[in-house]
Amino acid sequence: MKISLLQRSSRTIALFLCSFVLATSASAGELKVATVNMTTLLNNYYKTKAAENEDEVEKTDIKKDDAERLSALQALKEELRKLFNEFNDPSLSADKKKAISKTAADRKATLAALEREREEFLQRRGRALNQKMGGIMDQIRTDVIEAVNAHAATQNADYVFDNSGLTTSQVPFLIYVRNKIDLTDAVLEKLNKDAPKVEEAPKVETAE
Repeated sequence: MKISLLQRSSRTIALFLCSFVLATSASAGELKVATVNMTTLLNNYYKTKAAENEDEVEKTDIKKDDAERLSALQALKEELRKLFNEFNDPSLSADKKKAISKTAADRKATLAALEREREEFLQRRGRALNQKMGGIMDQIRTDVIEAVNAHAATQNADYVFDNSGLTTSQVPFLIYVRNKIDLTDAVLEKLNKDAPKVEEAPKVETAE
């Protein structure tokens, strides 16, 4: 599943790219129009995949830390349950019941404090992760748009439209352009030219 930050309105991206003029004028001949699929570029850029992996690792760390807090909360709840059962023992003296009641009150206060701390922890870590990934994804979008810009200039394109964008009516923003140039594959190749090499896992030979 893609990072939620990539799920921004494609209409917003389309409108941005539609205003993206790559040539100062088109005084000679027809306008040269190019298209690009921003969704494909964003989803298949190697830095996006790295960001998704990083996001999953950090979410796993948060869940691990939260599991420790949940364990402590569960232990306190179990202790309170036992204190409640003990308190209801009719054979206990008044002094013993009073001591149990005091202990239970202390445990309840501790439980409430731990629950507040857990909630604050989840909110704090969640905000920090969202801010971090937001910054990374903003840079990725900048990288992609700059790559589109640079490649479109080599094609002498006057305008570049995002053909993955939708209008408010949920139909493709760009339905038809005569003699359009699709930049997607060429831009994606350039974006991923510095991607780390992924070593193939050694093949396991099976006995015949």
